[in-house]
Amino acid sequence: MIKTQLDIRRTVSRISCSLTLITLVILVFSSCSKEMDTEVLPDGSTKLSITVGSVTGEDLIPGTKGRASSSTVRLSSGETIFKKETVKLDDIEMDITAAVGDDLSFGKNNFQKTLDKVKQQPSPSKQMAVAGINPLAIDIPMEVGVKYWFVLFNTATQKIDHSVQAVSGTKLELDVVKNQSYEWYAYSYDSQENISPLNSNNPEVQTRADRPFLYARGTVTATATGNTPVAIVFKHQLQQVKVRLDTRGLFGNISTLLAKFAQNTSIKTGAFNIKNGTMGAALSTVPLNNLTFTVVEDDSQRQVEARYYTAELTARSYTLDIDQLSVILPNGITENLPVENLSVQNRTFAFSTGGKGKVHYAKIDIYKVIPRKTILHIEGNSVYSYAASNPDKASGAFLRDVRNFSSVSEYLRVEGFTHDVQTSGANKLRDALANPANYPDIIIAGMFSGFTVADYDALEKYIRRGGVVFLMIENANYGRPEAFFQRIFNSSAVTMKLYDVSGSIYKLNNVDSDVLGWPFGDTRGKYWGQDGSSTFYIENIPASEKQKIFVYTESAVNRNNQQPGSVSMFRHKTFNLFYVGDTGFLSNEKQWGQYSSTTIEPYATNQQNFPVAHTAYGRAAQSSSPEAGTSAGGWHVHNSIIFGNVFAFLVAQAHYMELDRSP
Repeated sequence: MIKTQLDIRRTVSRISCSLTLITLVILVFSSCSKEMDTEVLPDGSTKLSITVGSVTGEDLIPGTKGRASSSTVRLSSGETIFKKETVKLDDIEMDITAAVGDDLSFGKNNFQKTLDKVKQQPSPSKQMAVAGINPLAIDIPMEVGVKYWFVLFNTATQKIDHSVQAVSGTKLELDVVKNQSYEWYAYSYDSQENISPLNSNNPEVQTRADRPFLYARGTVTATATGNTPVAIVFKHQLQQVKVRLDTRGLFGNISTLLAKFAQNTSIKTGAFNIKNGTMGAALSTVPLNNLTFTVVEDDSQRQVEARYYTAELTARSYTLDIDQLSVILPNGITENLPVENLSVQNRTFAFSTGGKGKVHYAKIDIYKVIPRKTILHIEGNSVYSYAASNPDKASGAFLRDVRNFSSVSEYLRVEGFTHDVQTSGANKLRDALANPANYPDIIIAGMFSGFTVADYDALEKYIRRGGVVFLMIENANYGRPEAFFQRIFNSSAVTMKLYDVSGSIYKLNNVDSDVLGWPFGDTRGKYWGQDGSSTFYIENIPASEKQKIFVYTESAVNRNNQQPGSVSMFRHKTFNLFYVGDTGFLSNEKQWGQYSSTTIEPYATNQQNFPVAHTAYGRAAQSSSPEAGTSAGGWHVHNSIIFGNVFAFLVAQAHYMELDRSP
């Protein structure tokens, strides 16, 4: 019996052992199965395809932009003016403006070159602007080449599967597991600089005072084999403080600029958690001495700005001290501006709103109030006001409207004009310029076939003595204009020839931003239209002489006949001379508005006599022309804006550059 009991115990023991082994095997396989589930690896058949779409302000709501009330006053760059004040001292005036807007700086912080004329510590840099951005756009495309960091978080394993630096404009492809859920995070400093690798044990990254901080997050599950797209739309996380000085109204290049924030103004950085999308509570104050300014335009020393980015989103005021500001005027004289008497030392800019993706904009525009100038209009036809002589036609009314040209104008500050109108008959110009003591300050001339050799001789003498000329010619006139330009360009090889027809279209080169880009609008890359006949090209200008001009336009873009190296519009860098090969460049028989033709009278203004584009102009492009396929009336032409910008520059030249009126 005892034996029997022992046998039973052994049997039970064997059964128990077997059950234990089975249980262990089940547990092991179960554990392995779970581990295998969490460690499933991509097999290369399923990918995420990541691209950058755009950036938008954190507080922007799609569809709301551009619907401000009619009482809202904006800067040309889109910001809403909060406060504006004009400070005057003798013939210097400053418009001091505080404005609030959405941060549209996306892609503008990437390309920098040294600027050695703006004296700063440390040395400032030159910054190229991005042209063509709509100041009221809701989203701004990201520049190609901007670096960003992308993080892909596996929600099953609670691990980061990918953490990589990527480049906008280049598609990023990452292997993922099909049907696996992921969280993704992306951030950028809107720069081409490399980004430090993310610490996988710490999801916080530091913001910078000199760069925006852009952030995006989302979830994605690749439910199909192949590529699943992920489009990143970044949002600004900081508040931008922008200070801009603009000396275009002085027509002077900034040579020295020392400015700083006062002690009560701080710019702060913070630690941003990319997992939860929040800024840490502990912010750090960035020590700032002199502000670092960059130029706004690649070819100009007249607009500079300093941009800083603060994590303190509740900041609403900043105090600016400008200690020194000097400009080099067109005549080469350096002028030290009396900043201590112009209310820009210890100047506080206050704002009522702000937040992520907002800009607090402190803008200072500086003007010289130019004394009254005399204009000699050599008028070919007052019905169309070819030389802006007729106050009842669009171009003439534009010059005489105090909103455009006066001591209170926002565009050019001048005490006014005295108008002398002469016809374009033979020897009229010669007689008007017979006595240097009576030279006009500016000539606007539409030169037809009636001009004699003596007229051109008198014009050349006037130009060489420092005279200022807006010159329009379109008739060959028996070689007389050709001989004139041979002397201007010091070469008998220079020739002139008529090309094209009415309604021909010319595209402006991206040059001379201080003139083509200001004050009545930016015309670079835009068009002007031929009036009623042909365009008078200048050809065979020697390379050495061509360096002395800004070539504004060349051949027509809607005509098959292309003349490489020819010039249809230019501004001379040494002489105070502007030329366009169309006498009807200013033609418009209406008092304002645009004439209803696609081939004649391209000049246009609005009811306020302000220059605007003629919005339907040009002959249909010929089959082999640069813009073939464009139908009749398919261009906006900007004759009036070009005229306003160039004329404003010529007024300044007449003021700063000495005209020799000696016998």
